[in-house]
This record gives sequence, C-alpha cells and structure tokens, in this order.
Amino acid sequence: MILMKPITRAVRLSLLAALPGTVIAQQTDDMVYLPALDVRSLVPTSVEGMPGAASLLTREQIDIYKPYTLHDALDFVPGVKTIDDDALGRRSGIGVRGAPSRRSRKVLLLEDGTPINNSAYLDSGAHYTPPLERIERAEVYKGAGQIVHGPLNNHGIINFQNLQPTLVPETVIEVGAGSQDTIQQHIHHRRTEGDVGMVFSYTGKQADGTFDVEEHQYDDFYTGLEWQVNERNQLAASVTYLRERSDGYDENNLSLQEYREAPRNKSRFNEGREDNNISVNYLKYDLTHNLQVTDDVSVSSKVFFTDLDRPRFQTRGTAPADGGVMEGRDRRYENLGVESRLEWANIEALGLDHRIQTGVRYENHNFEDRRPVGLPGEKLDEGNRGRLFAVSGEDGYTRDGRLIEYDAEAISGYVQNSMSWGDWTVTPGLRYENFNQYKDTVFRPGSSDEGVRERDSNSLFLPGVSLLYSGLAHSEVYAGIHRGYAPASARSDDFPLTPETGVNSQLGLRTTAIKGVSLDAAVFHNRIKDTLIRDDVDAFGDALFVNSADSEVTGVDVGARIDSSAFYVADYNLFAEAALNYTDSRFTTGPLDGNRVPEVPTRAGSFTIGADHLSGWHLSATVSHFGSFYSDIENTRELTADGEAGKVPSRTLFSARGSYKLPINTDATLWVQGRNLSDKLYISDVQDGIRPGAERTVVAGATVKF
Repeated sequence: MILMKPITRAVRLSLLAALPGTVIAQQTDDMVYLPALDVRSLVPTSVEGMPGAASLLTREQIDIYKPYTLHDALDFVPGVKTIDDDALGRRSGIGVRGAPSRRSRKVLLLEDGTPINNSAYLDSGAHYTPPLERIERAEVYKGAGQIVHGPLNNHGIINFQNLQPTLVPETVIEVGAGSQDTIQQHIHHRRTEGDVGMVFSYTGKQADGTFDVEEHQYDDFYTGLEWQVNERNQLAASVTYLRERSDGYDENNLSLQEYREAPRNKSRFNEGREDNNISVNYLKYDLTHNLQVTDDVSVSSKVFFTDLDRPRFQTRGTAPADGGVMEGRDRRYENLGVESRLEWANIEALGLDHRIQTGVRYENHNFEDRRPVGLPGEKLDEGNRGRLFAVSGEDGYTRDGRLIEYDAEAISGYVQNSMSWGDWTVTPGLRYENFNQYKDTVFRPGSSDEGVRERDSNSLFLPGVSLLYSGLAHSEVYAGIHRGYAPASARSDDFPLTPETGVNSQLGLRTTAIKGVSLDAAVFHNRIKDTLIRDDVDAFGDALFVNSADSEVTGVDVGARIDSSAFYVADYNLFAEAALNYTDSRFTTGPLDGNRVPEVPTRAGSFTIGADHLSGWHLSATVSHFGSFYSDIENTRELTADGEAGKVPSRTLFSARGSYKLPINTDATLWVQGRNLSDKLYISDVQDGIRPGAERTVVAGATVKF
C-alpha cells in the first residue's frame, strides 16, 4: 500500500539500468562466459588483489569451529567486535574497528548484497541477521570498497553470502542439543538440474536467555534459484523468511545492587517480566540479473524488497494478571531498492591498463514507529498488539498511543577506475549520495507536533583513492583514503540531526611469504565529524541519539595463522591463529574532548590453537578478550547505583570444540562445542540497567551429508 508509487518508479529505473547492457548485447554475436561482476558479492574468490583490508569467514571455518551464534563466529575476524543483548545474538550488536557495536548501527550489513539494517537511511540498527547454518561465507570490508558501497561506510561493511547451488546434489541434516535447553536443527538441499540451480534451507533454534524469564526461539526459511539462461545471461531469485518469538525479553535491566544480589533473576520483581516479549517477522525478496556483454564488459543488476515487522511489548511495573498495563514498541520497516553496476575491463590507454566500474542505486524506505497500549489486565504480544490510537481516559485506556511515520528516498551512484602498470594499481573513485528524510507525527495526543510533517535533505560527495603494490614475493601492500558517512537516525526528538561524515585512511600488509604463515595487518585512522552517539534512553528503554562531537579513531588490526603441515609431513596438522584489534577512539572537540567514544573497547581479539588429524578428528580451543568500555559519553567510571551508566569491565572467555568424522560410507560427523567454559559472570552491556553475558553453554550434535 505505502510502496505502490515507489515500486512503479523502481521498475522504471530497473528497466533503464538494464537498457545499456541490453542494447550492447543485441549488437554482439559472440557467446562468452558469465561475468565475475555480481551485485550479490563483495569479494572475489580470495582477498588477494583487494585494495584494502578484507577478511573472509568461510563455510569450512564455520563447520569446523561450530560457533554457537553469529556473534561468536565473528570473534575469528580481526577488527570485528560484538556485544550480546540476548543469548542467541538476535539483537545484532556488530562493530568494526571504531564503530560502536550496539545494534550494528554504524556497520553496513548486507545479505547477498542487499542491505539488511532496519533502514540504513532512517534507523540503522539491526534486528535480523541470517543464521550461521545457511551462510556460504561472510565477507568483511575494512577500509575497502567504500566507494562501491554505502551508506554506513566509515568503518566497515559485512556481506553475508547465502549457500550457493552445487553441481552435485547435496543434502545436509544437522541436529544439536545441550545446556540452557538449547535445541537446534538445520536441513538444506542444493543441486543443479540442467540450467537451473537451487537451494532450499530450514534452520531452527531455541534456548533459554541470560535472565531466568527469557526464552528465545526462531525458525528460518530460505529458497534460492539460479537460471543459466544462456552463456551470457543469468537470472537469480531468492526468498527469505525468519520468524522469531522471544518471551521474557525486555530492555529494562538491573540496578547495581540487583545485579550483585541475583544477576540472572528478574522473576523476583513480581512485575510480570515473563509477560514481556519481542517478535521478529522478516521477509526479503531478491531478483538479480547478470549479463556478460562482451569478454570485457559485464552488467549486474538487482531489485530487492525487505519487510521487517518487530513488535516489542512490556509491562510498566505491574503484571497484567494484577491489573497492569502493557505498552508496545511496534515497529515496521519496508525497504525497496533497485541497483545496477557496470564493469569495463582490459582498457589500454596512456600506457596503463584500466578497469572502470560504475553503478547507480535507488532506495525507498518507510518506517512506522507505533506505540500501542493495552487495557488494564490485557496481555499484549505479536498476536494481540493493543490499540494504537488509544486516548487516556477513553474506552478504559489509561495511557495514550502514538504513531509517527518516517520515510526516506535515496539515490546514489559511483564511478571508479583501477589503473595498473607493472606491480602497481591505483584506484581513484567518487561516490554521490542524495537522500531525503520525512517525519510525520500522525497521532500523538497532547503534542503540538501532531499533524506536522518535517523534511530534511542531504547531498554528499564521497571521494576516495586506494593503492595496491604486489611487487613483493607472495605479499601485497595496500593503502587508501576515502570519505564515508552515516545518515542520522530520524528517530530523534531533535529531528533532523546532521549526518556523520569521516575521512578514513589505512595502510596494510597482506603476506604468505613465510612458509606456513599467513599475515594480514593494517593500521588505520579515522577523523569523524558530528559523531552520532546514543546519549540516553527514554522511559521505555528506547535509544535517544545526538550529534555529540567530532572524534578520531586510531588503531591496528592483525590477523595471523601458522600451520605445522607446511614444515613436515604427518597425519596431523597443528595450528594457531589470532584475530587482534587495538582501537583508540576519542572525542576531539567541545566539553567531551579527550573522552572515549562509548561502546568501543581499546583491545579485543581472539587466539586459537588446535589440531586436525587425517583420521577425521578436530580439537581446538579459543581465548577471547573484550576490553573495558564506557557506556556513556561523559565516561562515568564507576557503575551508577541505577546501573544506567558506567565503565563496563573487560572480560576474557574460553571456548572449545571437538569433532570426529565417522569412518563409515556416509559423511557423518559428531561434534561438541562450548562457550564461556569457565562459567564466568560478566557484564555484557549497560543499557537501561546492567545486562549479564551468557553463562556456560555446551552443545553436542551430529551432521550428516549425502
């Protein structure tokens, strides 16, 4: 309903975007192979040749390490830092380098190239990420690709690539169970029949939360099809649906004394905390067309639509059974986009080899911030959402409802030229972003804002240049500087805020020159203007944002691995790998000058040692460290009595896993993994009170492939 006009416009744009490739194709008779250019992917088969820091988390690594959550898996990627807000990591908390982790607000999250933040142009948090079991690989950009991708491109970009069709039919069934009442199951089938490749996947998981009243559960369904129309054309389509129901979850956490007395207990308050709940219904459609026009010219285009329905309800001190009133934060995000990219390679001019890339994208976003209320004694949940247009004192309601609608239109484009001569490649580029935000206060009794529609417009030019030198043996040196930005959250009482902009630079080395050793290390520096920060929360725990001050980020990422199999022949391989990060992120102007940016630890990383044996077993153990960080811009050192501010202490956690591939004809593997094995009590975050981290969790299971 709300998107019919944008859909019509998007269809016209998609036809125009595909027209140049169609015209050229009609003039070309030679049949060629499909392009390497694909809007669904950020990184080619490996990070070699990338003009900046990039990391891959592969399907093989996921299968070996069996991380409990996506957050746990990202511990193995240097520069990525995660904060848990629930035991399963469904409330996404991913930061890269100097980006605060909470809700992944400063990181562009993609799935097969489609943005999956709630709304990158209106409210950039994330309540959906794909389950690990159906990820082919995760591609992490740090200081690379920011000309091609945006917004939210100051610190890093992560693309989750879904399972791809296989030429040989493959079916995988996996089940697991363990502590915290964990039950997980996954099944997928993929194959290619003639010219059509297909993937069908189901993933389900349930577990207790970090508090005694919390129970989390989700089901995920994915279908992907790829049609090889001919040797130069490919069509791909996919549909994703995730359904989450989490009971007992709220963002009203513990005071300092409550945490000290019983850090995982909320039922003692007799406030109906077990009635609080959050749900997620996420739907995504993707349609992609890849066209190889000639051997050197390729076009990749896609149309996408995402629908995130995220209702959350909680009590206000009295259980519904005792006549209490529940309130909701019932949010709905609908995003429509169309994108097309063109690459023209192997151009020789002025003594240089050129590879030109250009692209354009249009997006339309709608966000409804609904705040319904219930009658005294009425329990609210996803199936009964209360009354949105309630007025206190009428029809038995004791509180007002509220509805504010936000809209955004954005168009962006980029062009870059990779110029190579010998061992050197220089890539200058320019990105342009134009977006409009609209805020419409539809229903807010007693407020002078009711009926008011506000508008804000922004246009930004984002230049950048990168350098790659590959003249060293088995090594590459990369450097770059680019301008990035993050749109301001429209969900602010101070609408409009100013977009956050940054000048971001890095210098790095990627090498396998030493036998058996791989190393990727980079130093980086970001200068951020009008830093967007969560300053406080309202009475319901909703974040309030401000342009705090300018800031600077300086740091280093190190990723390294060594394997014994490179030094001697044996039935086993001993290995060690590290993913380390140091980040100093501080405000540089105004009264906050010198204060550290909240939610950014100075030190974070993981170190893993392990062994693989040809007989089919694997053993490894990991120590993960997450440094202390401040939860507020004032850098309050001691945790306050109400638990709403203060410095969150550092923590060091231990995890381990083991697996054994059975010596039978069927490809079957038994596995066990555990996290926080010392059962350390630690504070995960301070957000409207203290939230503890997950306790020790051990899960065992079996995976069968045929």
